[in-house]
Amino acid sequence: MRLAILGFVGLLAAASPVLAETPQQVAATSAVPVAAAPVITGSPLEIRTLKDVVDACSVRNDSPYYIAATSLCAGYVQGVLDFHLLDTIGPRQNKRKVCLPTPTPTRRAILADLVSWSRSAPQYMDEPAASAVLRYFINTYPCHRRTFQWSPPGPMQ
Repeated sequence: MRLAILGFVGLLAAASPVLAETPQQVAATSAVPVAAAPVITGSPLEIRTLKDVVDACSVRNDSPYYIAATSLCAGYVQGVLDFHLLDTIGPRQNKRKVCLPTPTPTRRAILADLVSWSRSAPQYMDEPAASAVLRYFINTYPCHRRTFQWSPPGPMQ
C-alpha cells in the first residue's frame, strides 16, 4: 500500500506544472542554479503502454528519476493487481484469473520478473499498460488452469 501511494505521488510529481516552467521561471523561483537543474525534455513518468511500465521499472539508480520512477512502477503494478483482486472478491471469486502462490513473491521479485517477461514477449510492449500488466499476472500466476491466454477487452467506452 505504501508503494502504491508513493507511485501516486510520483505520478503527481510528473504531472506537476513546475516541470512545464521555462528555465528562467525556475531560476527566478528556485535556489538551485539553472545549470545544475536536470534538463527535462519529456516526462519519463507517463504510463500508457507496457513499454512505459518497463522503462519506469528499469530506471538506473543513478538517475534523478530513480525514486519517482521505481515508486511509480511498483505502485502501478500493485494497483493493477489490487484492482483485479478487489473486482473478484466474494461471490465473483470464481472469476478470479490471478492466484498468487504461498508464500507470495516479493514485490521486487515480481517487478524483476515482469521486466524479464516483457522483454521475452515484445509483441505486448505497445499494449495498454493495465492490460499488459494483468496479462503478465494471469500468465505467470493463473488460477486453476495450466495454460490460460487472456485477451484484453475492447476499448473503454
